[in-house]
Amino acid sequence: MLSKTLFTNFAITTLLLLLGSYHAKAEDFLPSVILNLNTYLSHHILIAEKSTHKLYLFENADSNPKLVKTYQMATGKKSGDKVFQGDHRTPEGVYVFTQFVPREELLRRHGKEGEIYGIGAFVMNYPNPMDSSEQKTGSGIWLHSTNDETRIEKGLDSRGCVVVANNDLKDLSHFLEINKSQIIIVENINYLNSLNWNNLKNTLLTFIDTWKTSWAEENLAEYEKHYHPVEFKDPSHRNFTTFVNYKKMVFSNPGKPIIELKYIEILQADKYATINFIQDYTSNTIKDIGKKTLYLKQDEFYNWKIVAERWTKAGIEDYNKLDKAPSFIPSNRFFDIKSNHPDNRISKN
Repeated sequence: MLSKTLFTNFAITTLLLLLGSYHAKAEDFLPSVILNLNTYLSHHILIAEKSTHKLYLFENADSNPKLVKTYQMATGKKSGDKVFQGDHRTPEGVYVFTQFVPREELLRRHGKEGEIYGIGAFVMNYPNPMDSSEQKTGSGIWLHSTNDETRIEKGLDSRGCVVVANNDLKDLSHFLEINKSQIIIVENINYLNSLNWNNLKNTLLTFIDTWKTSWAEENLAEYEKHYHPVEFKDPSHRNFTTFVNYKKMVFSNPGKPIIELKYIEILQADKYATINFIQDYTSNTIKDIGKKTLYLKQDEFYNWKIVAERWTKAGIEDYNKLDKAPSFIPSNRFFDIKSNHPDNRISKN
C-alpha cells in the first residue's frame, strides 16, 4: 500500500513538473518578426497574421515585445502575397503608416463609394523598397474600417487592405503615430524560444554595430562587406559598385565622422529584416540627424547583407525637443481633429 501511495505521489509530482515546464516554455516563445523595440520609434507595433485573420498589438517592454490586444480583421479576397495592381491580395512585409485619411476626406474624394472605408484609413508605404526591387505593383494599401462589419467575419473580403471594425480602428489609433508606427504583415507568425530569439536579435545588433564602426573608422574593406554585392540598390548611386566608389571618395576626405545610432528597432518579415534607428552624423562638412532604415537579406551563406537603405527626417520632427527618454501616452489624436496631410492617392490596391 505504501509503495502504491509513493508511486501515485511520484506520478502526480512528475505531471505537475511537466505542466509547469510546459507553461514556462510557452511563455518563453517570442515572435520572430519583432526583435528589438524602443520607446521612441516603436513603442507599439502591429502584426497582421493573414492565416488566422488576427491583428495583434504589441508594446515595447524593455526592448522586447509584449502582447497588448488582439483584433479580428479581413484581408484581400485572394490569398497569397500581393504581386500586381488589382490582384486583390494583401502584401506581406514591414510597412510604416505615412498618412491618416479621415472619413470626411474619404467621402470628398470617393463620393458615396468612400463609405466602404468606414471612419478613416491609415495609409501604408506599399510598395516599400523591397517590394519595388521585386517589381511588385499597386498602391493605396491601407488599414481602414468599414461601413459593413460583416465583411470582417468573412476574413477574405478586401481588395488588398487590412480591414477592422470602426471601434477597433478608433482603439488602435490611440497607439499609432504617423511616419513612426509600423505594421508587419505575414501569412503566419513564427515563434522562437528565448534562446534562439535572443541569438537572432544579437546577431543583427552585432551586424549594425560592426557596420557603424567600419563606417566611422572609414574602413572601406570592412564597410562594403555589410552590403550585398548583387542585390544592393541605391536610389542615388544605383548599384553596389557605384555606391562603393562614392563611399571611397567620401572616405578620402580629411577627418573621420562621428556617428551615433539611437533607438534601434529590428523587425523581420519572411524574406527580409528592417533595422530603423535615429542616425546622428557629424563630419567636417556635414551635420545632420535623421531616421535611417536598412533592409537586410541573407545571402547564400546565411550572412545578413544590406540590400537597400533609406534616410528621412519624417516622423522625428520632435526629436531635438526631447530633454529625456521619450514616454508615449496613448491619446485620441486622429478622430478629434482632421488630418493635416491627407494622402491624395486613390486606393487602387
